[in-house]
Amino acid sequence: MLTTPHATAGIALGSLLVNPLLVIPAAIASHFLLDMVPHWQETLAPYTPTRKTYIRAPLDICLAIILTVVATHWQPDHTAAIWLGAFFANAPDFDSIVVILPKLKRGMIRKFWDWHCAIQRETSSLWGILPQLTLMILCLFFVKQQ
Repeated sequence: MLTTPHATAGIALGSLLVNPLLVIPAAIASHFLLDMVPHWQETLAPYTPTRKTYIRAPLDICLAIILTVVATHWQPDHTAAIWLGAFFANAPDFDSIVVILPKLKRGMIRKFWDWHCAIQRETSSLWGILPQLTLMILCLFFVKQQ
C-alpha cells in the first residue's frame, strides 16, 4: 500500500486514541491489516525500484505530510498523537531499506521482510487504487468530523 493511505489510517487512530501507548501499537497493527487488503503499489515483489519509484515515492511522502499537517489543524489538541499515528502506521515499511542495502537482508530482518512481502495483496492499478482512495477519504472525513 502507498504511504499516504497508511498515514491517513494512522492520523485517524491518533485523533481517536490520543494516548501514545495506544496509538503506536494500533498504528503499527493497522499497517499490516491494510497490507492484506487488495491494493496497488507501483513496486511489486521483489521490490526493484524503478525510475517511477523515485518520482512517486517523494510525491506520496509529501502528500502524507501535507494531510498530516491538515489533520493537526483540524484537531490541534491531538497534534502529537496524529503525528505518531501517521509515522508509526508507515514504520513497518522501513524494512524496504533492504532493497537499497541488500546486505541487511539476513536473519530476523530477512524473516520479517519475507513475511511482510507475503501478506501483501497487490492487484491492478485501477482496482488497487480504489480501496486506498476510499480509505483516505473515510479516515480524513472521520478526523474532520471529530
